[in-house]
Order: sequence, then structure tokens, then C-alpha cells
Amino acid sequence: MKLCTVRVPLFGFLTCLWLCATLFLVFVKDLNSHVGGIDELDGRKRVRARGMIHLDYVNLTGEFTDHPHMLALDENGSSGYIHDASALHRNPPRFALDNSVTRSCEHNDATMQLLTDRVFVDFQAHELAEQLSSDKNIPRVKIFCHVYTTSKSYSLIQTIRQTWGHRCDGFLAASTVTDRSVDAVNIPHEGKESYSNMWQKSRSMWSYVYDHYYHEFDWFHIGGDDMYVIVENLRLYLESKEIVHPSYGGDQNTLNQQHPLILGTLFHRYGNEREMYVIGGGGYTLNKAALKVLVMSFRTCAVHNLTSAEDYMVTYCLKKRGIRPFNTKDATGAERYVHVHPEFLFNFDPRKNPLFWYSYFSTNINVGPERVVNRPVSFHLKRGDVEGNPTVQYSMMRIHAILYRYCENITRGPPVPTKRWKNGEIMWKYWKSPRQTCLMKAKGVGVCSCSKVKGKTVCNIHEAHRGLIQNEA
Repeated sequence: MKLCTVRVPLFGFLTCLWLCATLFLVFVKDLNSHVGGIDELDGRKRVRARGMIHLDYVNLTGEFTDHPHMLALDENGSSGYIHDASALHRNPPRFALDNSVTRSCEHNDATMQLLTDRVFVDFQAHELAEQLSSDKNIPRVKIFCHVYTTSKSYSLIQTIRQTWGHRCDGFLAASTVTDRSVDAVNIPHEGKESYSNMWQKSRSMWSYVYDHYYHEFDWFHIGGDDMYVIVENLRLYLESKEIVHPSYGGDQNTLNQQHPLILGTLFHRYGNEREMYVIGGGGYTLNKAALKVLVMSFRTCAVHNLTSAEDYMVTYCLKKRGIRPFNTKDATGAERYVHVHPEFLFNFDPRKNPLFWYSYFSTNINVGPERVVNRPVSFHLKRGDVEGNPTVQYSMMRIHAILYRYCENITRGPPVPTKRWKNGEIMWKYWKSPRQTCLMKAKGVGVCSCSKVKGKTVCNIHEAHRGLIQNEA
């Protein structure tokens, strides 16, 4: 049996090869228009015009029959409540400055020094942007802010409403009981209401926001009720070229599509530099494209997981879809989204506290108040970070009074050192991670390996070729 062979002239073969190569390049170009991301080169962000998401709304509610798209409950527990998110912005409450905060204006401690000598609200740039928006009829970006809380913290929510909440274009507090007087909404979620179930609460919050407010706002900021947001600075940052160009791939004419962005402070999970995620303390911000992708991911990503690490899970679900956290540090490497209290930021030196959790989670290597960002967008007001352990409510009111010039005409006393610190070193006892202790002791000695033994982390240091030399538990 003879095989049939076809002789193809060399010219015809080359022509065919050229056509195939051309078609392949066209295919790759088309593929790149749908899949892609952001490259970073020498710390400067270089955006490739690919990975754009169409901003058309996709109905994901499934008739509101299952989590995380269940309808909110009103004051009487009836399903179907839709909160008026712009009500607070339209009718802002008056900031009531109590006597204790007024007296604190004289106290020239670390918080006062940092917020008067270094950090500021950029009123000048804000007013100029407002004027340009009015003159040219160009709307400014609209920001939706939501916080997670419970009915036990409604006095704190009132303080948020009086200070920074009303400066957002939209606001709600996701809670356990709906109370319109504090913009609190009972959004059902899978599982119990507990800190260990924050991921499920976050899934329902983001889904509620997408289902009801996606069309009204441009950016969406989330955090806990111990977060303080400087909304003027946040809005200016979101309107800057540093953010606008990556959002639209450098072409603002493509307003119907966007590159997904998640903005916030980057942390190394348990010090692992390969596991980068956006920490939620000072909050994090999504544009419309990222919100759409995130909520669409809920159908398959960690659907029933039980964890408090909602910020890590949000980052994880976006990473699974090729979206990595955006570097929000300023040109000096300082954090715009601040995960700690101003007093902590003023005093802390990571080099002198290598075993403190912030030293190995944080990617911020800046030291000293002179390296703090001038225009931060948020702070995380953790009680343990502050001398005297004041309430979050008091810290929020005091920071607001300083930044918004309520203390301007009150004479400050001489600088007061923070007793809990000594030249950047923490002077109180704190929990030390066995893993980090092991890693620090292993430097220049051997290799650290950790494992779980009966629920506890046990770490061993092995010197090269000589076996176990130390044990940390």
C-alpha cells in the first residue's frame, strides 16, 4: 500500500507559515485584552492595557434566596429593607466637642505632635478640586463607606457619623439590628455573629453593597468601627493620576471598563513575604471593577469558610482571579492607609522591636515621625497602642478635633514624652510568636522549621549538618 504524499512548493509553505503566525499574534493580542494585570518596575507602577473589566451590572442575587445575597431586615425583622445610603451625607450631624477632648488640646503628646507638625488634611487641594468641579461641571468621585459593627457599639457609630462618616457620599454600618438613626443595617450572613466569622459577614456586606449601590458610587471603602478615615485625603488620592491611570489602563476614554484595583496597606501573612495581602485595620478600598469581580467570586471562593481574616480572604479571592493588591505607599515608602494609632506610629522603631507582631507583618520599613506620610487616608485606632488606654471613641474625637482645627486656638503645652516607649523601643510586655522568635534566633546559625503539636506551634532550629540545636514552643 502506497502512502499518498503532497508536495508543497517552498514559497507556498512559507506563505502558509506567515499566515499562521499572523493569526496567532492576533489571537494573543485579543487574549491580552481580556486577561492581565499590573506590572511593577523599580517601585513605579507600569500598567498594561489589558485585564479590563466591563462595568455593566450583572444580577447575582438569585432572587435573594441564599447567602450572601439575602435581603436586609428592617427594625421589625421584615425582609427587603434597602438603606438610604446618602441620607447621612445630605444631613450631617454637628460634631459635639466634649470637655475632655477640649482639655486634651493642651496636651502636647505624640499624637498632638504628629497630627500638627507632620500630618494634615489637605483642605487647600480639596477646596480647589471642589471649585474646579463646580466651574467645569465635572463630578468628583463618589465614595461609599461601610463599617462592620454590632448593636453594642452604636454610641461609637454616632461618633463616626459626627466625625468622618458623613463626609463619605454613602454610608452604612452593617450590624445585628437595623437602626436608621445611626445608619445601622441588619444584613444577614451565614453562621453566627462573632469575630471568628467575619469572613461570612464581609461576604454579605459586599454583596449587599453590590446589589443596591453599584450604580451610585465609584469607590467602596470598608473597615471596622475602630477605623478613622480622612475622607478629603482619600478622595484626592483616588482622583490622582497615580490611581486614575491604573484604573483605566492610562485611557480615561474607556469609562465603560476598568482595571480592578484593591487599595490598602500590604502585610506579609505571619511574616511570609510570599503571602502578601491587604490588611483591614485602616480599611481598604475597591473600585467598581474590583467590587464586581469580588462578588462574582463568592460563588466559588471559600464559600463556607469560617475565619476572622476577612481582609486576607478578600485578597485571596481576588488573587485567584489574577488581581493583586495595589501598592499604595507614597514616594518615600510611607503608608497612606495606616494600620496603627498615630501615637504608635510616632514612637515605633521596628529595628528595636524585631519580635513585635507589627515588625514582621508590616511591609513598612520607615522609621520616625519625619517618615510618616503627610496626607494619610485612614488610621486604625487600636486601644492597646495608646498610653493610658483611652477608648476608641475618645481617640476618634480627639484626632478629629486636632485635624479639623478645633484645637487651633488653644495653646499647647511643652512636648510630653510617651512613658511606654524609650527611643523607639516598646517598654511593655507583649506576646511573641514562636515562629518569629525562632527565625530571629536562627539568623546566622541555622534553619528554623515549625509545626503544630497538639494545637501549639513548635519550632526547631537546625544547624547545617548537625541536627537539632534548639527548641522554641
